[in-house]
Amino acid sequence: MMGRRFPGAPMPKHSLSLGVVAAALSEDPRSAPSRARAAGFSGLQFDAYSAALNIPDLSVSGRREFRRMLSSQDQQLVGLRWDAGRKGLRPGADVDQALARLEGVLEAAAGLAAPLACVDLGPLPEPPPEAKPKRKVTQEQAGLILLPAGAGEKSEAAEGEGHATQQAADPAFVSQVDAGLAELGRRADRYGVTVAFRSDLASFAALERALRQVNCPSFGVDLDPVAVLRDAWAVDEVFSRLGSLMRHVRGRDATRGADRRTKPAAIGQGDTEWEQLLSNLDDAGYSGWITVDPVELSDRPTAASRAHKHLTALLHQ
Repeated sequence: MMGRRFPGAPMPKHSLSLGVVAAALSEDPRSAPSRARAAGFSGLQFDAYSAALNIPDLSVSGRREFRRMLSSQDQQLVGLRWDAGRKGLRPGADVDQALARLEGVLEAAAGLAAPLACVDLGPLPEPPPEAKPKRKVTQEQAGLILLPAGAGEKSEAAEGEGHATQQAADPAFVSQVDAGLAELGRRADRYGVTVAFRSDLASFAALERALRQVNCPSFGVDLDPVAVLRDAWAVDEVFSRLGSLMRHVRGRDATRGADRRTKPAAIGQGDTEWEQLLSNLDDAGYSGWITVDPVELSDRPTAASRAHKHLTALLHQ
């Protein structure tokens, strides 16, 4: 889905559309479409549940009016988003309630003809660390330290097994997440809605494990560039492992510090290499939305407008 191109406008280099989170422009959902249009955006993403509006609770006529409100300002509905909270699907969480609320999001997205739901899953079980091959040290290289043949290999193997055991995820946690996602997958398939997942509380490795385990065609990744800055995987590995599963891009940026700490920054003023990211998205065949999300910044409307200008320049250069 692409935004309208006016006569004489240069053709974009990348086949992507720019949207914005409605809450970044206004707390009143009725004024967000006109502000998005004024800033140059083609679409809006709404929180499914907010203080101003619970979209799944809208009646049929209410949803019709909601769509009319967007179309009157030439705005498309990117989709809905929902956060599973700090407990997510882990033991102790009310998984049935989470699935019920998520089903409401899926039904509303389908009813609004914008079949995309972006979901922050919360904590996820981390997979055991992948064993990395170590170069064998010969007796000659060891110099005066003589080791019995095979002693080094046994020591490394024992160390690896101990580390893996120490890092093993709670089986109950793994089982509950996998069962919850499998049930959600059945509901997503029934409504014909794509669910793009991210997690601010887990790694890309944990997200990959969950998605590969469930293997649902309706599931994919909601790529957050700030999460890439924080993660142990470099951007190339993220795309190598998850590129085919990209379903949405969350337009954020941050400054990276020590120990993978980050501080929110406006797009173009952080450490995300946007040209590289856009190139990777092209290589992955992604042609969907980048939804600008400056909600962590103090002046959200200004940050959104500047993000649009920065990304538009890159998309057309």
